[in-house]
Amino acid sequence: MNWIEYPIMINSEAEPEVTALLNELGANGVVIEDSAELKKEHTDVYGEIYELNPADYPDQDIRVKCYFNELVFTDQLEQDIQETIANVNGIQSEILSFEKTIIKESDWENEGDLCIKLDPGMAFGTGDHPTTSMCLRHIEEVVQPQHKIIDVGTGSGILSIACHLLGVNDIKAVDLDDLAIKVAKENFEINDCEKDIIADTGNLLTEETEQYDVIIANILAHIIDLMIEDSYERLNNNGYFITSGIIEEKYDEIIEKLQNTGYTIEKVLREDGWVSIRARK
Repeated sequence: MNWIEYPIMINSEAEPEVTALLNELGANGVVIEDSAELKKEHTDVYGEIYELNPADYPDQDIRVKCYFNELVFTDQLEQDIQETIANVNGIQSEILSFEKTIIKESDWENEGDLCIKLDPGMAFGTGDHPTTSMCLRHIEEVVQPQHKIIDVGTGSGILSIACHLLGVNDIKAVDLDDLAIKVAKENFEINDCEKDIIADTGNLLTEETEQYDVIIANILAHIIDLMIEDSYERLNNNGYFITSGIIEEKYDEIIEKLQNTGYTIEKVLREDGWVSIRARK
């Protein structure tokens, strides 16, 4: 079974209504690629990684990519999508365009077997950045349904959602940024996991008193450095500390502190100058 990727170019004003309509029309997932994101000055509020690849964004306006099972994407459905979007109030016909790409099942599986519905909003974490994809690989390898997990610097909430899709129902997602928590909660709702994930503002692990089986921190090296000792204290024996957002230049420094704290380095992943570490207590 193959999948259909259906990119639609629209003007920014029409995006909220277009996205809602695509979900109503049965899209299995929607990705928003807004050219304006490349022009924003993103601040390092909590160690979020704002490194966007211009190749992933249109030169102007917004590209909305929606995904459908090939078996349900009939000619009639495609016509319904085009007519529905063309009639959206405020849509600019000179910008509006549609494309269709077939994604083979093997390629789709290479992207992962779990389908996460995600609107990243203004929070980091779409799954495209190497730091996030490496974390997802660690999570897929070690997370078990019985684990108790905390996701520090949750951003869009993608890593917490991935854990939930693996069967975990005891998850806490924290972020210093109120906006990130708002976006994460919205993403938890559209993925039907809001009842199993507690989302709240928090300053790393400094306010935590409970013990966890897995601690995830996809932030930046200087922030990770601050929480290594606290993470060790908050982990159960044999628990995992999954970190990402570390540039190669900071790798030795982080590894040394992890080992000096008592961690065993279990696995290291590298991609595009970024490093992700899985350590075990």
